Amino acid sequence: MIFNPLITYIYPYRNRDIDRIKRSLDSLVAQENKNFEVLFIDYGSEIEISNQVASFLEAYPFVTYIYTSSEGKPWNRSKAINIGIKLAETDFILSADIDMIFHPSFNGMLTTLSDKSKVTFFKVGYLSEKETFANHEFKPESVSNQRAKGISLYPKPALMSINGFDEFFNCWGSEDEDVIDRLVLNGVSKDFYSEDILVFHQYHKPFKELKNKLLSEDLTFDQVRFHNDKKRKFNSEKRLIKVNNKGWGEVVEKEYYNNLINTPISKTVTSYKTEVDFFLFFELNRLTKGAWAFKFVQFVPERNVNFKSVLYRIWTIRNRDLKAKGEYSLKEVNDLLLKFLLYQGFDFHLKVDLESNSLELRVNIT
Repeated sequence: MIFNPLITYIYPYRNRDIDRIKRSLDSLVAQENKNFEVLFIDYGSEIEISNQVASFLEAYPFVTYIYTSSEGKPWNRSKAINIGIKLAETDFILSADIDMIFHPSFNGMLTTLSDKSKVTFFKVGYLSEKETFANHEFKPESVSNQRAKGISLYPKPALMSINGFDEFFNCWGSEDEDVIDRLVLNGVSKDFYSEDILVFHQYHKPFKELKNKLLSEDLTFDQVRFHNDKKRKFNSEKRLIKVNNKGWGEVVEKEYYNNLINTPISKTVTSYKTEVDFFLFFELNRLTKGAWAFKFVQFVPERNVNFKSVLYRIWTIRNRDLKAKGEYSLKEVNDLLLKFLLYQGFDFHLKVDLESNSLELRVNIT
């Protein structure tokens, strides 16, 4: 049992492999210094997975499981960590990850580095698939450089003073570099711990940017990493220290989420460019207060058209340039919606239905 923990490890999570969670948490069980606790922030996993994870975590008494109803939004590590920052009762916070395995001496070393005026980040050893499952001293294939700041020790008061991680960053990339840049602007020093490799990254199949070019139920949009980097550079050039609005780091309650997703569809929008553009740039900004729901479907030239008919084939030949000039693909609609909603700060839920080839958008106007 842990009394008066000094450090809170924050694990952001959504729909991931439980085996990786187990290896990471087991490495914390093996810590020589146990002066820590864990906040496990589930950022909108599917309910079946959420129940499974919550049950699994009961075997680890130092872990507190928190679920936020963030389904229908892209993965946002910043928001998940911010929830943990606000809930943590310790003076220091470690941004962790379920992919990490910690050396038994790691937490003891953290206690010696705890400094309210400094943020410390650590190099990570990347394990091969074979090494990930080894039961000996790890031999990483490669080691991260100083640009990798995903595993960092922060003083909580310093994070609170800048309103935490920037919640603009979606999917993957730039949030760690940005938060440390803003802390430094606010008078906090930074240090790269390079003496030993005490953190190891478990092997998993690499993420492929190609996935961002395909319509997926895992919400994302093409070139999202470059949008994130653009925002990081903007914050740096403008020397911004505080970000986010007053509602940062808040848990979304299930009741609120259920009210939103149960809103009935009020309008269907086709992927014809004029329809989508008019909806985004005119209708959406003129919705009255309340919850609204819309369905987006692929543009079809005529209702009840027989796609195998000769007439339809003739129509497509005569209008083969329609797709290039007049119609968005549903992937393009998906990307336009996400970018517009995220940039404008809408409260929304987006569902991609690959089976029916449609999108369902629900927005809450306050």
